Amino acid sequence: MTDDTSTRSWDGIADDWVAHADSNDYRNHYLMPRMLAMLGEVAGKRVLDLGCGEGGYARELGRQGAHVTAVDGSARLIEVARQRARSEGVDVRFVQANANALDAVESSQFDIVMAPMSLMDVEDYRGAIGEVQRVLLSGGELVMSITHPCFSAPVSGWTRGDNGSLQVFAVDRYFERTAWAEKITPAFRAPVLRRHRPLEDYMAAPLECGLRLRAFHEPGATDEELQRSHRFRKLTRIPYFLFMRWIKESARP
Repeated sequence: MTDDTSTRSWDGIADDWVAHADSNDYRNHYLMPRMLAMLGEVAGKRVLDLGCGEGGYARELGRQGAHVTAVDGSARLIEVARQRARSEGVDVRFVQANANALDAVESSQFDIVMAPMSLMDVEDYRGAIGEVQRVLLSGGELVMSITHPCFSAPVSGWTRGDNGSLQVFAVDRYFERTAWAEKITPAFRAPVLRRHRPLEDYMAAPLECGLRLRAFHEPGATDEELQRSHRFRKLTRIPYFLFMRWIKESARP
């Protein structure tokens, strides 16, 4: 499948997403630093950035000496990402493709597939993981971050007291595998298609594809991060995000 409802949805809000990514505290001061720290030394490694968006992660990896191929289904996001890499003098190969149809990417090519905050939005998650397994070298790794599915169900959110203070985070309809249209912030001119799957689904697909889980992190917020944004205080109570590292083990003789 080279086009699907998620791709069309994200292409429709591409420019709003670029502006949001440039200024968003979660992305720039919480998610990206954690992903880069989890990747560690990347110089000389072949890295596939899956769901690259406007290319911020890909450019940073390129600056660190990685050989980067960046993929996104949105033609507009690929256009912006390519322009930015060129203007900053960073060498990145860009490919427009859905995560479940990486036809332009050869098998067994990458040391790392990095999927930062993208796989929860794909329509065909199982197909995307199958493609990740295909393009990884033996011994290669998938490093991914997603919104935490235990706290992103269709009916979920903070309940507040009379003074507006946070009371508890309520979750319902957790087992529903569903999609719905929602604005990421009120500043967006149109909604985007959001998706929810239970945690079981996120674990089952890599296991079925023969990947082995090496790391599983539900990060909170450090004191330094709390000083950067008051919004991070919520992360001292529940994990909004989930980070995982999977390895494609060498075939046994």
